[in-house]
Amino acid sequence: MPQSRLLVEKKRAALHEALLALGAQVELALRQSLEALSGQDLELARAIVAGDAAINRQRRLLEQEALLVLAAYQPAGLDLRIVGASMELVAELERIGDYAADVARLLLRHEQPRFPAALVAPIAEMGAAAVAMFCDAMAAYGCAGGDAAMARAVATRDDAVDALEGELVAAIVAAIREDPAQAAPGLALSRVAHLYERVADRATNIAERVVYIATGETPDLD
Repeated sequence: MPQSRLLVEKKRAALHEALLALGAQVELALRQSLEALSGQDLELARAIVAGDAAINRQRRLLEQEALLVLAAYQPAGLDLRIVGASMELVAELERIGDYAADVARLLLRHEQPRFPAALVAPIAEMGAAAVAMFCDAMAAYGCAGGDAAMARAVATRDDAVDALEGELVAAIVAAIREDPAQAAPGLALSRVAHLYERVADRATNIAERVVYIATGETPDLD
């Protein structure tokens, strides 16, 4: 095997592993956001916000590494698809990390009055469904060469999350009509629900990139 080809494979593998590691960081932030929301844990919320900077730094490092590989080694075929797609994937991961931090910020901003438990529980369930989509999309990426079938299956779950968001917004509006004092926390919770819906959308974007890596096709799975 030519030396340049071996170097490309090593760089590609290192980038792949680094992206999976960043994905694990983002998954942790998401799971912590669900825990903080469910328990209205402000200390954990502060830790999530503080940890977001590390995710942002890692994004910049990985983007620079991907650009270096593209410029220095000019990969082709599967190598090019993996390295090129990694630049889009790392941006998706950073944005999903931002959503976890935004949930935490909303918790901190609305420390009092506490969010009504009757609305928090279903939003946390919806969030868990979105986080599961993200985890499965990253698992599809983690398979050698990408698992297109697994990725496509992830994308089919996005409509269910969208439907849950619609139901939650309707429930929040009903709660505010019944008790106008719930307007501020209700609006904040509707924003939380939308942030988790965006996690599901970004997971679908990741799934599309996995299909591209695996097949060379550029599907619209949204």
